[in-house]
Amino acid sequence: MHTRHRLYGLLLLLAVAGLLALAGAGSLRAESAAAQVAGPSSVAALPPVVALPAALGAAQTQPPAAHPPTDAACRSCHGNSTAVVVFPSGEELPVAVDLAAFDASVHGVSSAAETGAPVGCNGCHPPATYQFPHPPVAEPDLRAYMLTRSENCVRCHEPHLTAHPGPEWSGGYDPAASESGISVVCTDCHGDHEVQPAEVWQQPAATTVCAACHADAGVDLTDPNQLALHVQFGLFGQRQVTTDFCMGCHGPPGQTLTFPNGDEISITIDGEALHASVHGIGNNWQQLECTDCHENYNYPHPPLEAASAREYTIEKTELCARCHQTQQEGHMDGVHAEALAEGNLDAATCVDCHGAHDTPVPDQPRSRIVETCRNCHSTVFDDYAVSVHGTALLTEENPDVPTCIECHGVHRINDPTTALFRNRSPELCASCHADREMMTHYDISIDVFETYVDDFHGTTVNIFQSNDPNTPTNKAVCYDCHGIHAIMAVDDPDAGIKENLLVTCQQCHPDATANFSDSWTGHHRPSLRDNPLMFLVTIFYAIVIPSTVAFLGFLVGTDVYRKMRGR
Repeated sequence: MHTRHRLYGLLLLLAVAGLLALAGAGSLRAESAAAQVAGPSSVAALPPVVALPAALGAAQTQPPAAHPPTDAACRSCHGNSTAVVVFPSGEELPVAVDLAAFDASVHGVSSAAETGAPVGCNGCHPPATYQFPHPPVAEPDLRAYMLTRSENCVRCHEPHLTAHPGPEWSGGYDPAASESGISVVCTDCHGDHEVQPAEVWQQPAATTVCAACHADAGVDLTDPNQLALHVQFGLFGQRQVTTDFCMGCHGPPGQTLTFPNGDEISITIDGEALHASVHGIGNNWQQLECTDCHENYNYPHPPLEAASAREYTIEKTELCARCHQTQQEGHMDGVHAEALAEGNLDAATCVDCHGAHDTPVPDQPRSRIVETCRNCHSTVFDDYAVSVHGTALLTEENPDVPTCIECHGVHRINDPTTALFRNRSPELCASCHADREMMTHYDISIDVFETYVDDFHGTTVNIFQSNDPNTPTNKAVCYDCHGIHAIMAVDDPDAGIKENLLVTCQQCHPDATANFSDSWTGHHRPSLRDNPLMFLVTIFYAIVIPSTVAFLGFLVGTDVYRKMRGR
């Protein structure tokens, strides 16, 4: 019972204490309100300074625990600060940031439309490593600090090829391979807090940054307009060595290469011609990249070994053999490779005939074949162009007339001045002129080869070819009478065979008269239409001679029989 009374008493005491506390709080609020109503002229007296215990004061002087900064915290310090970071080298770096420029950059407020939110300070300076207060810098100088901080960029951006020396993570090549030996990193070009969109870097106004750096490093390319062209052609848009990366340097016009002997060549590549070539988009195998031909040809390029432009062309021709081995073997057996081996640097190589980067289909149109050979053999082309073959090809793209390669071959081109070529030349002409279907279309005799072989000239040449084709003969072959390249129509009044037959014969038979040339029946076998008298005489002899031989044989046989019976 007494215990219960004690509990009730304690509860009553607590309730009274609570009421007194509420009353005191209300009195304080009333005094505070009264002071506010009194206005600014009423100044409340400051409370007296109270000395703190020594232990408590010591606790308050310790630095606060480090905590992650927010963008607002970063901006409040770095937006209007005169502080600097001093490196052991003595260099100083102001910590102030132009907030307006930062907000206008691709990482600031302007990027919110594309990314949904600005990158902000913490996007590049992660709270895990950027605590407040900041730890002291560990780099010995400003350049080392910039190299280290630039590596933050690759956390979001896959590095692109830069064509500059730099660390491996930056997409650059070994600085030791450059003349300056200076590493170039992201912030050198893009800046740190004022990063601009990629489109801006395609303008000459932006590439003045590049020009200034090049001038300091001793790089010749300092024209902002030319630098802008390289950016526009995609030099910095690739992440591996592709054709597009190469075109970043070789696409802009006016690029040249100078050799030790002073030769200068253009190294600008027409991108449209490259893609339209046989190695480009229409390639049946696959579109070739620059590195398919120029293997291990990274940037910077190795020093030139060729002393002249011509030596360089010959040197690079060897690249073709990796894919075109059969053609290369044929070329090595031909007169061009033989001339090169003898020291004639003007002899044709693959590139001279097919081109380097704008390689077209070599026989489309067919006239391209003779136009290609014309580059070296212009005099021969002039003769061919006025011939019956050349006129038909160059004006009509006639598919039947021979071009250079039908007579001389494509890659395995033999010497046409040898006895072997001369003795076999009638077979070359026969490949077309003995083709019944082809010659019928042009009303030309298909017996040209057989009638030639049947006469004295052809029989002699055929004997030489059968026994030893390398033995020279002075007997006439086709081109002795018809010409080599300037082959005219047989009825041409100026150079045709029919109108000038005696003159043609007199080249080998100077004493020949009109009777000599009139006795030739041409390449037509005798018929009722061509040489009817000879045709009839031929038939007469074809009947009489066998009949006579048979009759005489009969007489001899009967005489022998009679004598044997008489014994």
